[in-house]
Amino acid sequence: MKIAVIFNKDKAGIENALETIKKWAKKAQNQLLLSEPLTNDIDYVLALGGDGTMLRAAREVGDLEIPVMGINLGGLGFLTAFPSSELEQALQDLTHQNVTIDERMLLEIHFKKETLFALNDTTFNMTSDARVVELSTYVNNEFLTRFTGDGLIVATPTGSTAYSLSAGGPILDPRLEATILTPICPHALAARPVVVPPDQTIRIEVGYKNPTVILNIDGQERRLLKTGDKVSFRKAQRHARIVMPKEKSFFKILRHKMRWGGIRNA
Repeated sequence: MKIAVIFNKDKAGIENALETIKKWAKKAQNQLLLSEPLTNDIDYVLALGGDGTMLRAAREVGDLEIPVMGINLGGLGFLTAFPSSELEQALQDLTHQNVTIDERMLLEIHFKKETLFALNDTTFNMTSDARVVELSTYVNNEFLTRFTGDGLIVATPTGSTAYSLSAGGPILDPRLEATILTPICPHALAARPVVVPPDQTIRIEVGYKNPTVILNIDGQERRLLKTGDKVSFRKAQRHARIVMPKEKSFFKILRHKMRWGGIRNA
């Protein structure tokens, strides 16, 4: 196999992880690429770090749709499903194809003349000099509401366990396809998260109360918005392909990561 590696050099344990991968690749006669550009003949990408590294890997893979296997060297790690303590077993599972590949919905984002993509979420946040964010929201050109508060999260099912969850949004099985609108500290009790079908186009316009708003895409890219700017969202035609453990369902991972009812290893 031809394997590319994307890693966070600042993570603790990265040198040991890279050494383990190099030994595995040599023994299995796999070709290992550590810094070369990604090409369509690569079989898998290994992302070593936290969920941020996975999001970076998904962005770099782009239209190539190469499966990405996340090795968790960080904290919670919903996307990096393979812990570094089980790295050798994870590599053996990859060798023997004892893994599954989830196809995850991506958001296609249009701002001015740019087209961007998000695997987790896009957020509209206040700048330091703002007191409130006002965002008029439309679904298929029909006015939905005007969100007023600290901001708004536009999330995928994959991103439902990230910032959206912290802001009170629902957890969606990542195999679903939908878009979640989650207000951040809304100024109205009636403002609650909304789940929109994947075939609907969402348009969000910056209100007059906001001289500037920060658009944050997967925590990787930022754009500065001004009054009257419009951003649209829709389901992308392509998917992110995420390598997952074969014996662990999403719900088992969820129980483990969230420690629901004190259950960690069930």
